[in-house]
Amino acid sequence: MWIKRRSRRKLSFEILLGFALCFVLSVLLFMFVTYFAGGLVEEYCFYNDIYLTEDQFYRIDTFILGWGFAVSAGFFSVLFLVLFGTKFAYIRTITKGVDSLSKSENSLVPLKGNNELTQLAEAVNLLSQTQRDIREKEQRLSKEKEEFIRALSHDIRTPLTFIISYTDLVSAKGTLTDEEQKEYINMVSKKAGQIKELTDILLDGGERQPELFTDGKLLFAQLAEEFEELLEGYTVSTDISGLQPFSGRFVVRELQRIFDNLASNIKKYAREDLPVYLLIQTEDGGITIRQRNSIKEPSDQQESYRVGINSIRRIAQNYGGSAETQQNEKNFEIIIKLSHF
Repeated sequence: MWIKRRSRRKLSFEILLGFALCFVLSVLLFMFVTYFAGGLVEEYCFYNDIYLTEDQFYRIDTFILGWGFAVSAGFFSVLFLVLFGTKFAYIRTITKGVDSLSKSENSLVPLKGNNELTQLAEAVNLLSQTQRDIREKEQRLSKEKEEFIRALSHDIRTPLTFIISYTDLVSAKGTLTDEEQKEYINMVSKKAGQIKELTDILLDGGERQPELFTDGKLLFAQLAEEFEELLEGYTVSTDISGLQPFSGRFVVRELQRIFDNLASNIKKYAREDLPVYLLIQTEDGGITIRQRNSIKEPSDQQESYRVGINSIRRIAQNYGGSAETQQNEKNFEIIIKLSHF
């Protein structure tokens, strides 16, 4: 950058040099015009035997001087505009760039020459690019915040829906055994705790606090068991035989949100008379969760906004993973990969 500034020509020097050149050429033109016109007058008078009085000679000389000055002044103006007209037009272009910048319009000024005007144009372009980057960043953050709130709101509603389902189930049964009562109370308490945790995330901006689990296999086995409990009324086929012992840092509420969303989607879109498959295994140094189910008839399906899938995908990305779905007319499958934990 320092070398670039040293090599940049001074605009004031260019203007002074151009002015001096125009002035010298104009003076030379003035001298040539007056000398040539004076010579013509003398030659005309000599060949036509015309004798001028001192007053007539003074008037002709004044006229020649005035005419020579007018010609040289016009020449000076034209030449100066020719030399610096492009710079004046460039200044106007830069002014338009500054004006568009004040109106938050991203228009770049073309770079011409190698002087202060070029440096000013570069500064305008830098400010314009910075303004564009800031605006794009604000839009991206606003979109991410909106998606975060939408996904979290969906995840808060999911355990709430399960609580409502369990209370309706209890009301429908009328009487419960002590074991059933304890089971339902524990499930409702657990889901209420999830709602509180998710609400806390919403209030504190989503700060993550991963915990170290030395027995990761046990953790996922418990999550799979809870997944089966959430899908009461469905036939769930769970396979964790390919899950090898491992350890890692996880946010339990995030993993619970994954399985809650899977269960919620199954209740909305899966057929109850056909089994639901869940496979959890160790694969390529990470954890792969595969869940597959049949799909209800189109007339029985609820409209899908894919908020739950997007929430699962965002959580998977927290662990350097991904969530991909495959679907046809009869079956739905989601493959969730957790790579870094």
